[in-house]
Amino acid sequence: MTAERERPGDGASPALERYLPASLRRAVASPATVAAFAAVVVPFALGWLDSRFFSPLALPGYLLYSVGTAIGNAVAPRFEFWVYWVPFLGASYSIAVAVGYGYERLRDRATAAND
Repeated sequence: MTAERERPGDGASPALERYLPASLRRAVASPATVAAFAAVVVPFALGWLDSRFFSPLALPGYLLYSVGTAIGNAVAPRFEFWVYWVPFLGASYSIAVAVGYGYERLRDRATAAND
């Protein structure tokens, strides 16, 4: 008979634990999320500041910025292009959280398999 080990709590309130899985709470600020966010934003930002720094690594950020600019231009056509950085950063962060959540799920699955 094996005893189940209880995972240590992360200090979240019971209401938050009920509605949001622990792996999603951890994914919001995990190192995988930060790395994914930096991988999308930093190469594109460097290329936006000076075109000599554009590299193939900027392609995901460029595609995301282009789609956001096209949608934003259809909704409100008189904005300057720098205004679209706010939705670009929000979309980049949400993609990074999805990557971080996937990483947390894989890590939890690997931990459970080793136990």
